[in-house]
Amino acid sequence: MKSISKKLISVVLSVLMIAGIAIPVFAEETVEYTITNPYETVDWDTWGQYKAMLHTHTLYSDGEMDIKDVVEEYYAQDYDILAITDHGVVNQGWDKKPEMLPLIGYNQYIRWLTPLSAERYAEITSGADRGGRGMLDVPLGIEMNGVVMRKNHVNGFFCGYGQGDWGKEEDYEGPVAGTEAAGGISFINHPGDFYAAHHDKERAYDTEYLKIWADIFLKYESCVGIEVYNERDTVARYDRIIWDNLLQYTIPRGRNIWAFANDDSHFLSTIGVTAEMMLMPENTVENLRTAMENGTFFACSTISKEEMGEEFRGTGDYAKVTRIDIDEENDIISATIESSTDYTVEWIADGEIIATGDSINLREYSDVIGSYVRFQIKNEGGIVLSQAFVCDDGNMDACMIYYPEDPEVNAFVKMWNEFVAMLRKTLIGELIFRAAVLDNM
Repeated sequence: MKSISKKLISVVLSVLMIAGIAIPVFAEETVEYTITNPYETVDWDTWGQYKAMLHTHTLYSDGEMDIKDVVEEYYAQDYDILAITDHGVVNQGWDKKPEMLPLIGYNQYIRWLTPLSAERYAEITSGADRGGRGMLDVPLGIEMNGVVMRKNHVNGFFCGYGQGDWGKEEDYEGPVAGTEAAGGISFINHPGDFYAAHHDKERAYDTEYLKIWADIFLKYESCVGIEVYNERDTVARYDRIIWDNLLQYTIPRGRNIWAFANDDSHFLSTIGVTAEMMLMPENTVENLRTAMENGTFFACSTISKEEMGEEFRGTGDYAKVTRIDIDEENDIISATIESSTDYTVEWIADGEIIATGDSINLREYSDVIGSYVRFQIKNEGGIVLSQAFVCDDGNMDACMIYYPEDPEVNAFVKMWNEFVAMLRKTLIGELIFRAAVLDNM
């Protein structure tokens, strides 16, 4: 009896050993990724990080501050780069008066406008009173479509296109195409404000509007991104959702989209709320353009209502990313971070937080990663967003999504929608719509 039991145990153990060897043979194949790192060109040992502001207004359009006061305030708040982007008015330099639009340039008739003196301009741009760290005057900045009611605004740089152009309702492509033809670059401003997504979160998923921007990014390489933070994160509170939705559509089609964060300052109180941290070998116009085109920067904000809470206001310094490493053999992305306070790193795929920590092993999250991951860092200073890392497991076609054609609606609904769209193209109509519809949501 004992011998039978021993034989039985021996057989069972043999079967288990064989099974233990066989199981890995039939295990699911390990997913491997090709990672496209937007920060690949950065020399983390020698490059600097420069605090930028690329969307501001003055009395030359609808801002409430003279240009010299705007420049002085950003300089005092330790910014390294500043673009003046008035509506329909190309910046010719902080020490020069630009040509203003007749309607929105009414301040030229009722106020004494004073640009910087040539001497002060030289001091600020050279950093003569700031240890030699000058503030860069971004040339030929402008916000286009400046007089439209629907706020389909586009910022342009480096080419001078758009001067004196009042804009066209619901036309994003015109200023983007014109800027590209003139040799400049552009980005989309506060996209959610175009169709009041801040009043209704579901609008951030509206494919009718997402397709407008997606088609532009796929057609025009010079349109480099969108604002995901704007001013106090009121009209832009769901613009990170818009960004994630666009990334899911464009990345499988070969196009990344960079995230920008800007004050869109019209008042002194909105200066210093946001910033881009530009990674560059030195602070020059040429390097700035390259950083904007390649995505070698981070979008930062002291206010982030969805991610940090309604009442949060950042104080102190943002967390600083000092290095990003890609372990291609093991598909690990790691960030080295400096912060004077406690911080949290969250990794996001398709708009959802999937992991926390200073690094992520993509293989461990392959079931929830689509075509990209990005990270956000939270500390007492605010929030810092990375650009998206493209994650290709060799089956990018499986990530492809398609925006549906216009949904079929009955004749009355279609007629009503067309009437509302027409109404909103007038100042009075837009004000009525916002008061009667949006404010009651």
